[in-house]
Amino acid sequence: MRLFRPFPLVAAGLIALAAAVPASAALVGQSVSTGIAALKEWNVVSFNNFQSYNHVDGRVFVGGDFTAGGNFGILNNGIPSTQYGTPALTVGGNAAMAGSVNAGGGISVGGNISGNFNNNGNNAVNYGGTSTAFANNTTFTDLGPSFTNTLISQKNDIKASLTSLSSNLAALANTGGVTVGGDSNNQTINVTGSGLKVLNWSEAMFEGNQNQQLLVTLPSDATLVINVAGTDIDFNRNFNTFANDERVLFNFYEATTVDIGRQFSGSILGVFADITGGNSGNIDGTVIGNNVRQNANGEIHNNYFQGDLSSIGSGSSVVVAPEPSTWGLLILGFGLVGGMLRTRRRTLAPASLQAA
Repeated sequence: MRLFRPFPLVAAGLIALAAAVPASAALVGQSVSTGIAALKEWNVVSFNNFQSYNHVDGRVFVGGDFTAGGNFGILNNGIPSTQYGTPALTVGGNAAMAGSVNAGGGISVGGNISGNFNNNGNNAVNYGGTSTAFANNTTFTDLGPSFTNTLISQKNDIKASLTSLSSNLAALANTGGVTVGGDSNNQTINVTGSGLKVLNWSEAMFEGNQNQQLLVTLPSDATLVINVAGTDIDFNRNFNTFANDERVLFNFYEATTVDIGRQFSGSILGVFADITGGNSGNIDGTVIGNNVRQNANGEIHNNYFQGDLSSIGSGSSVVVAPEPSTWGLLILGFGLVGGMLRTRRRTLAPASLQAA
């Protein structure tokens, strides 16, 4: 007698279900190309906790807990549009809210949400834990544990993607067309030519002298990656805005702490680092770290990274995270597959083994 084989049908169903995930779901994935996309999707990404006591212009992703001081705000000042339906604020853990959220797209919190704040986006807050928060003209929706699990999975995928990207960038050798010069008052980086340019620096070269200004000249068709070695980074000199600074990425691939003491221009990738800014000056760029703290004396501006890293990794495809309901169906489907496999083993086993 020919046995009915349900596994291919269920597998096909799961594949079809995955293909049916709506394109508006949030951006995730473990490929380098997805890490590149993440740099351009969020103004701040903190894998664990984010404490903010000043303004962030663009979208924020927090894998752990979020603490907002009274001066916090997401300003929505000309931020790049999202094709993924990304909320203004995404928090995987708990969110203690204060201040205001003006960016469109709403708020998603995987854990508990508390505090009083102004929500001037699309007036929607989704959460997975409990809510004691209040905001005028805002709809609060409890989506339960499946929503929490979705955000945790998203955090893990984003972290893996960006960690892989950082490792790939750190392996690049210096390229031609990058000249370092200057004196005790000004340190200069001059880039000539187009395409991807790479500069590998020591911690001492990056930190420079306390009163030494950093100046960068970059053509509009070039991207500059500066790999900075060292575990404890302290930047206490001025690095003012300059033309095409949205095409510069500082990769602190070894750092466990990065302290930005003054004005800083360019995006920061510190996947293992606790990053502190807002001490005395703004950060004009994307900020990505293990933990991020924004103190009261500096904003994080929406100078999203816009450089071309297409030569890194294997393409630009983006995987989207299933909505909570889809996650439930996927889990159910995998459970059915497991049950069917167990039934099949019992059916095919010798009678003596079944009796045992």
